[in-house]
Amino acid sequence: MKKATFFAAAIAILGFTSLDANAQTQEQTQTQGQTQGQTQGQQTEQAQGNRELVTQDQLPEAVQNALKSDVYKDWTVGEIHKITPEEGAANAEVVYEVKLTNAEGQEGVVRMNEKGGAAESEQE
Repeated sequence: MKKATFFAAAIAILGFTSLDANAQTQEQTQTQGQTQGQTQGQQTEQAQGNRELVTQDQLPEAVQNALKSDVYKDWTVGEIHKITPEEGAANAEVVYEVKLTNAEGQEGVVRMNEKGGAAESEQE
């Protein structure tokens, strides 16, 4: 009988120790996840460069013509951001980010380079 009581107590102690270790591991994982999320957000901001709100009149002619094409004829132009890369950036092209809305209220974002073509997408 003493062996059974001792064995039950040992299992209970191991169980509580395991739960405590698991809770600490989850806490560390959450903290690391939050830190990584903040770091990725900072990298995305740096990769985007400098964002400047511009008007449709300030767009290069090629971008204005692209927005007037048949592809975007049913869309209304909203906010436009000019994104200039940081100095020394690998992808040194200026990108225009145009928010569009269609008749059904659906929204979309188009990223164009200065020539009116699709801008290269960022790698995440």
